Amino acid sequence: MRRLIVLIAVLSLSLAFAQDFIFGITFDAGGKFDRSFNQGTWEGLIRAVDELSAQYEIDVLEFEGTPGTAADGQRRIALEGADLIIAPGFLQRDAIQAVSSEFPNTSFVLIDSVAENPNVRSVLFREQEGSFLVGVIAGTLSQTGVVGFVGGMDIPLIRAFNLGFEEGVKYACPNCTVLSNYVGVTPAAWNDPARAKELATLQNAQGADIIYAAAGASGNGVIDFANETMCFTPTAPVRETPLAAQVAALAKSAAYTARCGAGTIPVFFIGVDSNQNFLGDTDNNPATLNHGLTSMLKRVDVAAYSAVFDVVNGTFTGGTQSLGLAEDGVGFALDEFNAALIPESLVAQLEEIRQRIIGGEIQVTDFRTL
Repeated sequence: MRRLIVLIAVLSLSLAFAQDFIFGITFDAGGKFDRSFNQGTWEGLIRAVDELSAQYEIDVLEFEGTPGTAADGQRRIALEGADLIIAPGFLQRDAIQAVSSEFPNTSFVLIDSVAENPNVRSVLFREQEGSFLVGVIAGTLSQTGVVGFVGGMDIPLIRAFNLGFEEGVKYACPNCTVLSNYVGVTPAAWNDPARAKELATLQNAQGADIIYAAAGASGNGVIDFANETMCFTPTAPVRETPLAAQVAALAKSAAYTARCGAGTIPVFFIGVDSNQNFLGDTDNNPATLNHGLTSMLKRVDVAAYSAVFDVVNGTFTGGTQSLGLAEDGVGFALDEFNAALIPESLVAQLEEIRQRIIGGEIQVTDFRTL
């Protein structure tokens, strides 16, 4: 059995019941239900706990504050006897570095940055590799030859998403244009969907028919733009790509049919971190045209899930992990919501490209090393 206990900055409590394990999580900017990075980490944690709950009494503690209060939240959880604390987000690096020193018997997982203590597992991802694959999808399928990228906070991590995506687009379509914009330069950029929606609108006005969002909760603004806009009339001749035939063969929602007549083409988003494909289903029918073309998967859920089992099994180790295509740490989502949009020939090509990246034949640039 598991119990969920929420900690806030003003709350202090003692656990009244015996338990075998206590696991905690302190959320990054954007919040628990960002439908992306934080939520993916949470879902991995809870999936592991649910699988273990028949054998163990488990408490789950969560803290949702700000980067400035993360250390306080981690200390509160650690003081309750936590066996493991998971901290998604580079903004929590200093907090983890300090709190893990104070609680050497607690295991910590830090995602997207590195802390040096032996009880900390730092999990990094080669986001550029997964972004390259969704870039190939965008470059192959874009009917306008113009695609967009909306980043959250303008930092090297998100620049790595951006550059990998651009290289993938250019690999598939050397003459395509990639428009790139960022929501902001402070942590508030992770939670400003209105600004992200404005940027998507501007990119679409310049011809972008596919827009990739790597922006945390702000990315919901790009998703909303695609779902609400649905289609547009290009101002320049369109490219012949497999997407036109795929779209023509699909049934359309009543709203799409009413709005999108001859001469229009659909708008698509590419999601990030979690599988966000389902968010493009505007009529609750996966069989009709979906506006989620794919999602770049960053398996933060697996990082959390694996850490829980390692603690339970007594095999948890600190150190730094780097997860990319070879480790199935990144990839792209293919499911009932987008399978009809991506031709089987492209899926096969993507697997070939994946293997060439793993083998080193294709080098994807990591912006952080420039």
